[in-house]
Amino acid sequence: MVHHNPALPRILIGAAKRNVLVGKLCLFSTILAVLHIVLDASQGLYESVLIDGVFAMVIVFAWALNWRKRDRAAKVFLLTALNLLFIFFGSVLPQEVGIYLYYFPLIVGSSTLFESDEKNLRYLFTGLPLALLSCLVFFDFDVLKHVQFHGPINTTAFFAVNAFSSAAITIVCVNFMQKLNISSERELQGLADEIKGKNIHLEKTNAELDRFLYSTSHDLRSPLSSIKGLINIARLETDDEKIQRYFRMMVDRVDKLDFFINDIIDYSKNARTELKAEPVDFNALLTEVKENLRYSEGAESISIRTHVDVGREIKADHNRLAVVLNNLMANAIKYHDPGKADRWIDASVSDSNGMLTIEVSDNGTGIDPEHHSKVFDMFYRGTFQSKGSGLGLYIVKETVVKMNGTIGLKSNSGEGSTFSITLPVA
Repeated sequence: MVHHNPALPRILIGAAKRNVLVGKLCLFSTILAVLHIVLDASQGLYESVLIDGVFAMVIVFAWALNWRKRDRAAKVFLLTALNLLFIFFGSVLPQEVGIYLYYFPLIVGSSTLFESDEKNLRYLFTGLPLALLSCLVFFDFDVLKHVQFHGPINTTAFFAVNAFSSAAITIVCVNFMQKLNISSERELQGLADEIKGKNIHLEKTNAELDRFLYSTSHDLRSPLSSIKGLINIARLETDDEKIQRYFRMMVDRVDKLDFFINDIIDYSKNARTELKAEPVDFNALLTEVKENLRYSEGAESISIRTHVDVGREIKADHNRLAVVLNNLMANAIKYHDPGKADRWIDASVSDSNGMLTIEVSDNGTGIDPEHHSKVFDMFYRGTFQSKGSGLGLYIVKETVVKMNGTIGLKSNSGEGSTFSITLPVA
């Protein structure tokens, strides 16, 4: 699939507009050079005519570069040449001629002609005319003291032409910037409206998908319960051990699918419901979780110990806390180590400095450190022998994040695991 970058056409359009502006400035500068040649020739300033000719050739060369799509080279060459020519003219001609006025459109033009990825060039050619103008002022407009043009000069005519030309170029550049800004604002507004519309559509789609997921998951549990009931009835009809083994395998698969659907429901509930702060009795909550897990496979051989150290009323989301504790303790039961004589799970809750800390520890098979960064990923299983859906710890992390908390893991293979959760409480 080809992905289109919507910003790229706008960048290309902006660059094309700047190229057009460079072409216009070259044309305007050529007309200006011809006008100066006429004025200089009419007053017998033939040395100046020669310099004006060089000026015209520079402009034509810059225009040729721009026409051949070498726009950056054209801009760099044009601005460099103009800066040097203007300091030359500003030094050898009387101050009253007003050559220095062209530095102002150069400053404005330099901040206009370059793209956003040409910031260094923009800063360079904005600072260069400022530096050269300061140099002219510092040396009293006589930088090249050994170079002088002789002969009478109609300073009024020259000043009028230079003032009008520099003002006209400045207005063209400012007008270009205004149009470009207006165009950019319209495009940004259009993008904002487009993104807003897509966000609304995406939120609607997500909500519909979430409702579908939740509804479908609930609808699937009913036929699973019926299938399990029919299997249990069928088991009473025979004493054949081989058939009974098949029935046990079928019940095991139904239970596994039921657990998976239950995980999906927990995930959907966490995503679609808001946080609900209510007083929580943690002793009762832990007892409730223990009762829920009493008949899990292997639970009868594991000592489940609980400890609550909460000295005040804590308000939190009871249902989400139940989901977190159920998943962590069920995980500890599922991955207990049958080779150890003393198998245990410790679940503790404590309150300190306005933060609630929940820890679930066990002495089960443990988790190798290389898997620590992945165990909270969706559908991740550390080994092919993993019995779960790969959603349990993912749901735990998502639920903790929903409650603005954090979760950490300490574990080594064969040494058990400790999950630590920290939550802000009301």
